[in-house]
Amino acid sequence: MNITLNKEASRFGEAFAIGNGHMGAMVYGGMKTDRLDLSENTFFSGNKSEDDNQAGASEAFYKMREQTAAGDYAAALETSHKFYGKRGNYGTNLPVGQILITRMDELSETSGYERSLDLENGIVSSRYMQNGEQVTRQAFASHPHNVIVYEAVCDKNDMNLCISFQSLRDGEYVKYHIGGIFFVCEAHETMHSDGTTGTLLCGKVSIHTDGFPEAKEDGVYIKRASRVSLYITAITDFKEEVLEKEKQILQLQMKMNRTFVKVDELAVEEIREAHRQDMQALYSRVTLDIGDQPLVNRMFQMGRYLLYSSSREDSLLPAHLQGIWNDNVACRIGWTCDMHLDINTQMNYWPSEVTNLPETAVPLFRWIREDLVPAGRKTAAESYGLKGWVGELVSNSWGYAAPYWASTLSPCPTGGVWTITQMWEHFLTSQDKKFLKEEAFPVIEEAVVFFSAYLFEDKESGYLTCGPSISPENSFVVDGKIYQISNGCTLEILMIRELFDIYQKACRVLRRKNKRMKETADKAARLLPYRITGNGQIAEWNHDYPAADLQHRHTSHLLGLFPFAQITPENEELAKAAEAVITAKLTPEENWEDTGWARSMLMLYEARLRHPGKALGHIDSMLTNLLEPNGFIIHPPTRGAGSFDNVYELDGNTGLTSCIAEMLMQSHDGIIRILPCLPKQWSKGEVKGLCARGGVTVDISWDENFCQVNFGSERSRRITIQYGEIRKTILLKAGNTSICLK
Repeated sequence: MNITLNKEASRFGEAFAIGNGHMGAMVYGGMKTDRLDLSENTFFSGNKSEDDNQAGASEAFYKMREQTAAGDYAAALETSHKFYGKRGNYGTNLPVGQILITRMDELSETSGYERSLDLENGIVSSRYMQNGEQVTRQAFASHPHNVIVYEAVCDKNDMNLCISFQSLRDGEYVKYHIGGIFFVCEAHETMHSDGTTGTLLCGKVSIHTDGFPEAKEDGVYIKRASRVSLYITAITDFKEEVLEKEKQILQLQMKMNRTFVKVDELAVEEIREAHRQDMQALYSRVTLDIGDQPLVNRMFQMGRYLLYSSSREDSLLPAHLQGIWNDNVACRIGWTCDMHLDINTQMNYWPSEVTNLPETAVPLFRWIREDLVPAGRKTAAESYGLKGWVGELVSNSWGYAAPYWASTLSPCPTGGVWTITQMWEHFLTSQDKKFLKEEAFPVIEEAVVFFSAYLFEDKESGYLTCGPSISPENSFVVDGKIYQISNGCTLEILMIRELFDIYQKACRVLRRKNKRMKETADKAARLLPYRITGNGQIAEWNHDYPAADLQHRHTSHLLGLFPFAQITPENEELAKAAEAVITAKLTPEENWEDTGWARSMLMLYEARLRHPGKALGHIDSMLTNLLEPNGFIIHPPTRGAGSFDNVYELDGNTGLTSCIAEMLMQSHDGIIRILPCLPKQWSKGEVKGLCARGGVTVDISWDENFCQVNFGSERSRRITIQYGEIRKTILLKAGNTSICLK
């Protein structure tokens, strides 16, 4: 399955992404010069800090609680400055630089130019005629060999090239030699850190050619070649022992050479074949063919491809805001290229279970356990005065868990809770009790410790409430002034409700009975219920002050609809109130703050409400307005998230993939729903390999006259299925069970 750009698109620098879970690159084709923008899956600038939390923050927090309870939002805003975390050396992911491959020949106009990304094999290709010869170029990033490969081939021995490296990073060092390039970069920047801390990167380009290379000060020049291949690798000192710079470079170089020496001896064909097999194995686990919908089919696989290209079992870090790529935009604006925990990181990983890519979430789970939770214990103690752990709205490579440094995003202590729900989803889909017991449950239980103590009683209603906190990233208006901080935000309540429910279920699976289990059950029953406002909408706050932006891109108060299942169509009152929120956000639609991930949320909500026409309408809108020619879904500059340019975000693509899967199969609440949100335009199709909660795989073939379903299970069991108005319980035998539903 290919994504193809024609000649005109390529001239304007449209990029294709190649990646393998360790290294990534943006590959740009051109007539005179090809450019590879390199990025490494670490946050280069910034560093781990032991004092991210402000001294006296916990006292300020409880003072804010009293002030917001009294309705004195101005005083709470003033006090919040004593609560914020320290920005210090938070940092951001930075692009490494560019490798330029420039033709030094006199070139005629090209003809027949075509460039494409082969999703199944993970290879970017371009071909064209020039100077009377066929020129072919390929690039791919091999996970088995941890190397980016770029190859240029022509019919004749007449390519004259210059290969050079350029970087905007501090401390750049480049050495050209007849066999390639060695380069060093330091990641220092002052927008998100003080410019003194950051990781060090060493990179290597090995050149293989049948031409005649010569090293000069400005590059490696190659004459009379018919084939040139570049093997590119890089390594950083992320989490390594801190040494003097010269010793650090030497150590990194030695480590890189040890791992790269065998790869350097391999032929391109051998590396490419191992890469193709690796990529095909992941791609082919789930197939989709909806008749007359080639773009939908392609974008479904594009989201999967970008996820498993960004995140593998042995990746050092989970996928950040842009996966593993960097367009040099997000790192140069205020909101950074990092792990946002109020939607983006979560949406990155939503396809991991349902589209059969569970290993992609392994680095996320490792980062939670090893980085976020330890830092979160300090935040719980120092910023809230409580036991347990807590993660706020933003985080980075070192697990930053302290509150954000502005009232628009702080406090927001449920960011970590939302992130760990992916661990529960992994158990539900895999039924891996060992994972639940050893990896997920300790993290879940320690979060419960925090939030059990965090709750307090609302004196007016008698319910348990929480806060103060914000509803990301929205504001409300009191007496003409804008505020964000209040008690009883719907997002926070629904997150705590979900956490307590997960804990109860996990205890039952693991046969744990303790006082905390009973305590959380009692407290869950006393949580503030969903509230419906006078205009028939799910309330965003526990007050009726109007939102500052009625069509704000965030809809955090609807997360009980998706990804959770606290609101379902069976509860008609809440479902109707949720739909009313969506309608209001889109009225008028041209004023909706449209972004890739925000549009994904709307389509996912409609999929759960089983409104196929509306869900498809959101898909069509995304593919019309937010899709770049290269398959990337963008976050354009908006009034609430300004930028000097469009920003690529991984979550737009993965959100779309999740929605398509959700329209074809849903498995929450113990029921596997077949084609629950099928638009009439998708009248014929086939999907194979979807994974339902409960450890069941689902294949579906359908047209206007029939629906055939094949269930796969490792053990015999009974399941409940629903297709349209038909609901029944069936017996699955170990292996495969096929049924016809029409």
